[in-house]
Amino acid sequence: MLFVLIIHLISITSVSTQSRLYGPGLRASFQVPVRYFYLQSYDSKGHKLNYSSQSVDHIIFHLTRVSDQLSVHSYRKIDDLNDGTYLFRYRLYESVENLHLYIRFGNEDIEHIVKGYIYSDGCYCPQKNLTEWFNSLECSSSSLSISQLREDLKLFNKIDMNKIINKAKEKYFQYPQTYALCHYVIKNNKIYRKCYGEHIGFKTFSDAVLLSLSRKIILPDIEFLMNLGDYPLSSDDDPIPIISWCGSEQTHDIILPTYEITEATLQMLSRTTLDIFALRTTHHLPWPKKIPKGFFRGRDSCQERLNLVRLSKKYPDLIDANLTRMFFFRDQKSEFEPFAEYIPMTKFFDYKYQISLDGTVASYRLPYLLAGDGLIFKQTSSYYEHFYRDLIPYKHYIPIKKDLSDLIEKIQWAKDHDDEAQQIVKRAQRFTQRNLLPNHILCYHVQVLQEYAKRLISPIKISSDMELVQHEFDESHIKKDNCVCHRLENLNHIDL
Repeated sequence: MLFVLIIHLISITSVSTQSRLYGPGLRASFQVPVRYFYLQSYDSKGHKLNYSSQSVDHIIFHLTRVSDQLSVHSYRKIDDLNDGTYLFRYRLYESVENLHLYIRFGNEDIEHIVKGYIYSDGCYCPQKNLTEWFNSLECSSSSLSISQLREDLKLFNKIDMNKIINKAKEKYFQYPQTYALCHYVIKNNKIYRKCYGEHIGFKTFSDAVLLSLSRKIILPDIEFLMNLGDYPLSSDDDPIPIISWCGSEQTHDIILPTYEITEATLQMLSRTTLDIFALRTTHHLPWPKKIPKGFFRGRDSCQERLNLVRLSKKYPDLIDANLTRMFFFRDQKSEFEPFAEYIPMTKFFDYKYQISLDGTVASYRLPYLLAGDGLIFKQTSSYYEHFYRDLIPYKHYIPIKKDLSDLIEKIQWAKDHDDEAQQIVKRAQRFTQRNLLPNHILCYHVQVLQEYAKRLISPIKISSDMELVQHEFDESHIKKDNCVCHRLENLNHIDL
């Protein structure tokens, strides 16, 4: 056995590979906070490798300016996808013209020139042509339909913000302990807002994505209300066009990608550790070695989560579910103690089956579960995120009833149909790669703003009590005096 292992290791380390780079991060026009591309390894006969031929610790990845060969201030990361492919990501902290990529992979020296102006995420250099921006971000490559956006807007063909604000004053603004909203105006690509409510801290999320987008494109002039809470607000009796992060079958909010996946897009390789790539690049147990149980960890955000833990105690051979803390059902605390210790989401996938239940609203962890390599059992719910409409039961996940009454039966089905379960997992992973990557998230935001703006019939006015939302430059952004935008004529230092 040891002899076979040694021979196998020699065969891997001695492979004479050839490589090919591909992906959107090799183009200057692909402007997202963290650019990315892939390296596909080949053997000496030109056949794709389906295993890791190099340790990422032995791969060199440098970025330099073409003009003077000086290093570019950046954060770089290499991930092994364990199938002969490697993911390369880089976040720029300065803008450059013509970027030289150098990779040392095994015995190969691989070089590529990203031609043109490559702007950091902090550089204010908006593109004027929205169609060109959509094309450069490959927005059309997403298989997501815009049926959700059409559904969200079908009641709001004409939007008069004067009337909307008056209604909002009666329904929401006078209840500051219950509701939190911001009234936004974007005019001449500057962002203004006035917020209402006692708990408006989440305005930082909506501010951040609007500012980031305004540095990349000229946003349409627009005026709208942004819901800062999780619960959708636009009720059946008198619907108001409110933009929210979560929708429901009982409300009529216009849905954006959640603050969680948007923050992961903007702060990738910076302030966040979990992003849509993380679940794909983490080394998980191979499928045959995973524990064949349904897995769940989380707090007591809904009754079904408590019921799931009870099911776990009744069927410990099929479910491993526990609460990490309790907030809503404290009167039942003694039944569920001791609480489970924190487990990073990457370790969830030591288990074959991932149970996705609602929280207070939709489960915002679903994009990450889809990206991982576990079979998802998704609870039927009236809540949804912007992409749920394109998920197909039994193609991307296994549906379970809201009361969990068929969960045991469905888990047993998965155990009896292991090959089919693996195919569902692969299709779910492909769904995230085609619909939930950083460019897709930014594209959807702009599509919502663009379609909403077309329906405005009232003049867009900046109220005297509105605050200008400023661009902030900290350690994660380029310094202001280094940002030179070549799209704006006669403008060297951007006045923000």
